[in-house]
Amino acid sequence: MKRAVIIILIIVIAVPVLYIIHDVNRNVENINTGEAWHQTDRCLRSSALKPGPTDGAWYRTVAPCEAFDSDRTHTFPDTCTVNEIAPSGPMTVKARTIGGLPGIYNVVTRNRGELFVLGGTQSTDQCEADGEKCATGPYVAKLDAFTLKVLWRTRIHNAKTNGDWDYPGAIGIHANGFVYVVNGYTMAKLDPQSGQILKKVKLPTPAGRESGDTAYNGFSILSDGSLIVKSLTRKKGSRADSINALLFHFDDSVPSTISVLEPVALRRVSSIEVKEPVLGRITAGLYRQKEYIYVSGFKNLFRYRYRGQSLILDAGWGPVPYCPEGQKPATAPAVFGDYVVVQTNFQIAAGLISLTAVSQADASRIFRIEPFAGDRILPGSLQWSLPTVDVANKRIYTCDFLEGRLAAVNFDPEKGFSAAWKVKQRSLSFSALKGPKENRTFVLEDGNFPSLTTVRVVWRDAQTGKELARSPAIPQGAGLPITPGFDGVIYYLSHGGYLTELSLSP
Repeated sequence: MKRAVIIILIIVIAVPVLYIIHDVNRNVENINTGEAWHQTDRCLRSSALKPGPTDGAWYRTVAPCEAFDSDRTHTFPDTCTVNEIAPSGPMTVKARTIGGLPGIYNVVTRNRGELFVLGGTQSTDQCEADGEKCATGPYVAKLDAFTLKVLWRTRIHNAKTNGDWDYPGAIGIHANGFVYVVNGYTMAKLDPQSGQILKKVKLPTPAGRESGDTAYNGFSILSDGSLIVKSLTRKKGSRADSINALLFHFDDSVPSTISVLEPVALRRVSSIEVKEPVLGRITAGLYRQKEYIYVSGFKNLFRYRYRGQSLILDAGWGPVPYCPEGQKPATAPAVFGDYVVVQTNFQIAAGLISLTAVSQADASRIFRIEPFAGDRILPGSLQWSLPTVDVANKRIYTCDFLEGRLAAVNFDPEKGFSAAWKVKQRSLSFSALKGPKENRTFVLEDGNFPSLTTVRVVWRDAQTGKELARSPAIPQGAGLPITPGFDGVIYYLSHGGYLTELSLSP
């Protein structure tokens, strides 16, 4: 028992350390020689896609945001499977890595040849000016997706001046074609061609608190094009930064605030206070011609109705308790067809991870499962990312970092959950599901132990869990989104300021 406790304590200490490591990866060579790759798109779906503005929420592209949509499914429909990209049998994974993107968090696509990244988050480096190895706060950079050359870089906010909490927000491409980014207590709208900040606003912060104690972790876009954001608050007087502030200095006495902004001038049109603090990101979706917002509080799942630019707590639905004794609060919920799914243990917990599915039509209809029951190796559980959900196939993919297990779970709206397959794999990151309904590929990193600074990205047959391909060792980026691009590529980010592009080759 003592040995198990010692092991779990080592992991508890190591996880946040791994998250903020920067110097260990700086021996990685910059492989970007300026050579143009991917001029011909081998993926039939992304090659047929015509990127452009839409009448909906997000831009028409392969990956307009970290989760593809406001439902947060992490299912990317305009992508291809391993067999479609490399159908002739044995294959290799080609990798090229560029540096000079300190504190990078997520990357999104727009038109062919365009990549946009949010950086300057998570950095603990103390520096006075932006540079290739250090950033004073959030910035947006545009890259040429063919050569991986940085075309421009725009700083959004200096978080170091007053010791602001510099915590990852997100970048996304709105249906109107403009780039939007939220980080700390600032939201900005940028011109995708020049990088010019067209509008920047300060988001609401709690009265009597320094603005820098508040961070907004991500955003969603509603069906009318409005943006919706949600706040977090660290403890008063704390100067803890990045993930450490959330894990160890979070103020659970301050409820989160949800705000809606119209997209032109970023004018706030509605705000509402959640009854509990909310660690995870915000999720939005349409159900039976009504628009709902789902947020996972410390103990309960709440639903809000969005109508006429106003937010109203849906008192007829929930709140639904989802966090049993011994488990910790969730990341973002995911809309899963007629249900919404929430997963526990964003923070280290003694109890196993659980998945809870709640009917959107009837909050009393609830199914729950602990997918790793019976597989326990260590007396603890942890997962920073939300599960990936395959609505069409009624399947959910989840991973427990501490237990080192990845599982696929089937869902029947009448009978509930059942196990599909389970494998050994260790990750804290957001996975990606690629390809058509009948033939999916699941992509997620795997810890490259004994190394603490590198990982390998793994492609699996989503139906069976069989491993199809594995990347060479690349700089690790625990807890960051894995993002598909055009031509079947995968973008993997590292806390050391590296972006690695992975592509399959026969």
